[in-house]
Amino acid sequence: MHLIPVLQADEIHEDRPVPSLRHARTAQRLGFLLERIDERLVALQQLNLNLDGWQTIPDICIYPRDILPADFEEDIEEVTKPPLLVVEVLSPHQVLGALMNKTRQYLTHGVGSCWVIMPQVRVVTHLPKNGPSRTYGEGALRDEALGIEIDVAEIFR
Repeated sequence: MHLIPVLQADEIHEDRPVPSLRHARTAQRLGFLLERIDERLVALQQLNLNLDGWQTIPDICIYPRDILPADFEEDIEEVTKPPLLVVEVLSPHQVLGALMNKTRQYLTHGVGSCWVIMPQVRVVTHLPKNGPSRTYGEGALRDEALGIEIDVAEIFR
């Protein structure tokens, strides 16, 4: 397994598995689909978050389009506003239990809902802020926090 160091607060904080081609394609495809479903949303990949002192870099963050600056004049190195949705894509050598614990941290820190995508088996687990989680292998995933519905099969095309 290849690991890449992650620089946080001027120190190497953690090692993360190197994303595979399948991981990258899944993240890119989902970001495209979510923005197409609702043009009021923006999908941002690998955004540096600091949520009440907890620093993390999710695979995808979904925000309302008008919340963060949209120009290239102003840059923000660390975003402190929790996203509506965080998506984590399971990498081939990543441990699912650790990723599920990370999603619970997101929800604790104000994220509206989380999705864990497992491209190897083509399923998505939806973890809402309130209520039970649900895993989808087909059909429509409805996320009340975003007010959207997405066909799970479209993510893996």
